[in-house]
Amino acid sequence: MKQGSILKKTPLIKQASAVAIALVLIFVFGSCMRPAQEAPVVTPTPAATNDPAATSEPAAELPNPVVEVDGAADFADLGFIITPHQQADSASYSIIDNTIAQIIFTLDGDTFTYRAAMTTQDISGVYETFDPLPQSLNLDGPGFDVSVRVRTIDGGAHGGLADWSYDGVRYSFYTPDKTDYAALTDVLLPIIYMDLPFAVCCG
Repeated sequence: MKQGSILKKTPLIKQASAVAIALVLIFVFGSCMRPAQEAPVVTPTPAATNDPAATSEPAAELPNPVVEVDGAADFADLGFIITPHQQADSASYSIIDNTIAQIIFTLDGDTFTYRAAMTTQDISGVYETFDPLPQSLNLDGPGFDVSVRVRTIDGGAHGGLADWSYDGVRYSFYTPDKTDYAALTDVLLPIIYMDLPFAVCCG
């Protein structure tokens, strides 16, 4: 009986051994294959940039079109001279693109920009929508006749612009502050009196 029992158990032992070996092989091969299935580690490469600050060579600097000057006398080389209001609280002088004389001054809390250049083009630099009906201020004297166009923005709530031409020079006079025809020309007339021949021939 003992021998028969041993003969019956032998196939079970072989089957168990085969299963154990199969499990070991699956584990071993699974361990070997896992690193190949893992996603590779990617190290990011900095992207190329067109930013001049990121290059070793400094970017070329554009010349400043506005050059500060000391006073109205520095405009003489442009072929004319303009001056601020005689009672201006402060004034700064500059030349734009070597052609446009500019004075920015304050008077009674308001700011004014006065420009002139030997050109027929608009030099004001004001690109607002003006009220549809401009007004005119006509000045004449022996040998000259000047018509000053006055335009307001939003009824004068957002400023006004005056422009005129004389003897090949284009002039513009602008304020972004609240104004109207009377207020703007009150500030402008003393300036025109000094800068045009009116003062010489009629003063």
